[in-house]
Formats: sequence, C-alpha cells, structure tokens
Amino acid sequence: MRNLSLASPPTHRNRLGLVLSAVLSSCITFGSAIAAEKPAAKPPDKPAEKPNPIHPEADRILRETSSKLAAAKALSLKAEVWEDVLVSNHKVTTSKTVDVRLRRPDRVQVEVRSPRRSRGFWYDGKSLTLLDRAKNLYGSVVAPGTIDQVIDAANDKYGINFPLEDFLVNDPYASAKAAAKGVAYFGKVKVLGTPCQHIAFSTAAVDGQLWVSEETKLPRKYVITYKNEAAAPQVTVVFDNWDLNSRITDETFVFNPPKGAGKIEVFPSEAANILQPTGKN
Repeated sequence: MRNLSLASPPTHRNRLGLVLSAVLSSCITFGSAIAAEKPAAKPPDKPAEKPNPIHPEADRILRETSSKLAAAKALSLKAEVWEDVLVSNHKVTTSKTVDVRLRRPDRVQVEVRSPRRSRGFWYDGKSLTLLDRAKNLYGSVVAPGTIDQVIDAANDKYGINFPLEDFLVNDPYASAKAAAKGVAYFGKVKVLGTPCQHIAFSTAAVDGQLWVSEETKLPRKYVITYKNEAAAPQVTVVFDNWDLNSRITDETFVFNPPKGAGKIEVFPSEAANILQPTGKN
C-alpha cells in the first residue's frame, strides 16, 4: 500500500531542535582493432519478466472495498492501533485509538489518543496543523491541495505519515497495486465475530494483510509487517464505526487553539521527528 517505509529522522537545528523536540515528544569498455573487425556478439535474450501473481478473488475484493471508499464524499471511522516498538532490544506493543473525519477533496481531521499522549491534526484545504494536547503546543504548515497532495507533501517534505493514509487516498486500489509484488487470497474468517474475507500482499519493504467485512465490504482489520527492520515490527489496525455518509461541517476541519496553547514554527528538516501522530501508520 502507500505507507511502505519510514523517513530517517532529520538533524535538528540547535535552537529550534530543543523547542520542537519538546513539542511532540549505477563500466568502462576497452576495445581493440581485432575486436572492432568482428561483429559484436548478440547479447543473450533477457528472460521475460513474470507478472506479479494476483489471485483473482483477492483482486476483486481489493477493488471492491477500494471503490467503496473512493466513492464516499465524506466519511468517518474509528480504529484501534497496536504498534511494535523496541525498548532496550525488547519488542513491546503500544496501543492507541484513531478517530478520522474526512471530506473530499480537501478536508481531514484526526484525533489520536494513547495512554502516553494525545494528539490531533487538522487540514482545512490550506494549512495542516498538529497539536500536542498533553503539552498544549501546536504547529502549522501551509499545504494547499487535495487530500492526496497533502499526504504526499507531508510525507516528502516534513516526514509526517498520516494516520491510516492507505485508506484515505482518492484511489486506494491503484495505490496498492502500484507497490504490490503479489496479492493472495486466504478465504473466509471471522474477526471479532465479523465474517470477513482475508487477503494478503507483499512489497519490497512490507508484508501486509487485510480482512474485509463480507457484509459491509469495508476493512475490518489490517496488519503490516516491516520485514526489513530489526525485529520485524508489526502495526495492527482494527476498524470500527465506518460511516460513508457523514454530515461533516466546515468547522470540523478548522483548528481553534485551546486556551493557553503555545505556537511553534515548523521547519521541513525538523518536522519528521516531532509531528508524527501515529508512528508507522
């Protein structure tokens, strides 16, 4: 899918680094006269590249759920997220909840809550604002464009990964197919009592699994394994409360600073380490 790797943390500027860290804790060939008189040898034919193996049922399921998400002009959802982290070479799992409200083409509001911190961010079509609720500090960057454009800009310029961004883009199917080296089908299974279809995919960086509800045709569970990273950490997402007909007003996406909140200036080279609402995903 879209979110396949992590940007390396940038180096902080001395002064702002202290402030921001506090915010959101490809030969050379030699010839000869004899060689020139002989016809060049024909290079061996390269073997034809095999197409990526894609199971037709998995492809159908992925296309169906992606089409449903893409057709929603406004949607909301809740999710529980478990993420592996290494603490003194010991892999432990942290948890958080994510609430998303989205209105196409250019509005997103997200709240992320965990036992250690709570954060939120707002995109109103013009600027992206992130708030550390625990420290009551926030930063804003100018980021005009569609949801897809602001997700790309946040990734590329600031090192920010949107929460659940694989499911927020305008065409999740195209995004998934572009990166996948294969898509498999594993049949029917229940996830917390919900009958689902189980599919999986692989890319150069990750192994992914997706469980789609048979009834709603919407994602119920999502697991990503970062196979090239130490200890192969996983991110597991369980979705709930999908609403593809949400009535969301403009005010939802407008950031109003909480009482006493402090504002900081955000620089592209410094944002990756501090404005990261949900880690890998």
